[in-house]
Amino acid sequence: MSHDAHEFFDFDEQEPPRRSRAGGWRIVLVVLVGVVVALIFAVASLLSFDKAGRLADWAGNSMVVSGTYQTMTHDLVTKDYNGIYAGIMPDNELLKDHPFDNGLNDPAQAEGGEQITFRGTQTGQQDSDFLEAVDALVAVDDGQLRIMDTDEPGSYGEGITDSTVTGQRVKAGVLAALSLLSVAGTVWGVRALNRRAR
Repeated sequence: MSHDAHEFFDFDEQEPPRRSRAGGWRIVLVVLVGVVVALIFAVASLLSFDKAGRLADWAGNSMVVSGTYQTMTHDLVTKDYNGIYAGIMPDNELLKDHPFDNGLNDPAQAEGGEQITFRGTQTGQQDSDFLEAVDALVAVDDGQLRIMDTDEPGSYGEGITDSTVTGQRVKAGVLAALSLLSVAGTVWGVRALNRRAR
């Protein structure tokens, strides 16, 4: 065998193997999954921080009214409907200084233990779109007690406090950390697949 032929075969043996298509697809898949998961956590974190900001305005100036679904009424903004709920007004110091705006009638003074109706904040098209039971967050807004939000029973505890706001901020921080961990995990996964493909 000639010297040139020997060098040719040596060069051929030293050529690095090409990365398989399967390895390339794995990397693309890891990146896509990582980006999607990181975005989900990031958006959830931003929403939680936003909610914490809104809750901070109501801390110490809110209470919770439980209600059961009665019927629905036209929404004041969209073409959908809001649920109407009936409940009992809790005994709270806020009732002494602020009239209650139930979203259905003119604001009026209410008393603890009084039977009330109020407009929920969720929208829908039919009865089945609305929760059968809700907790309504009632807070002082522009000198009146208004329904700020309605959600599943237990969503607001006994009302918004400073600890509620702190808990919401902690939740937002944890979600932000999970988003960063997802990015870090994606980078680690891509590097691991690159090493394996060599």
